[in-house]
Amino acid sequence: MEANAAVGPWWERVRPLGFAMPRCTQCGRFHFYPRPRCPFCGGTELPPTAASGLGTVFSVSVVHRAPHPSFAADVPYAVVIVQTDEGPHLMSRVVGVPPEAVRIGMRVRVKAGGEGAPPVFEPRAEDAP
Repeated sequence: MEANAAVGPWWERVRPLGFAMPRCTQCGRFHFYPRPRCPFCGGTELPPTAASGLGTVFSVSVVHRAPHPSFAADVPYAVVIVQTDEGPHLMSRVVGVPPEAVRIGMRVRVKAGGEGAPPVFEPRAEDAP
């Protein structure tokens, strides 16, 4: 299966909304990854809803060895878990700064991904190193 095959359709579908995540109409909470039922209350009405695109780096790891030849040109790069301001955690990358400059607690914002690609994050201008 291609890397973006599972998540690509989601990001393509919500592109007109900007950065969006499922939000339960019953309890009002955001969650991620898309699934048929709300993980908090079991609700089934989970429309994609625009989110702020802001978050905080919760965890970071710098990749120095490409896991596959298709990533060879990208190393080193920072893989992060971002806690969005809405609550859900997303695995992504931070771009626009050297990977060693990415720190836990760094405030980030979504930078639009490529066609059908998951979003990546960049430091907020006021928080850039």
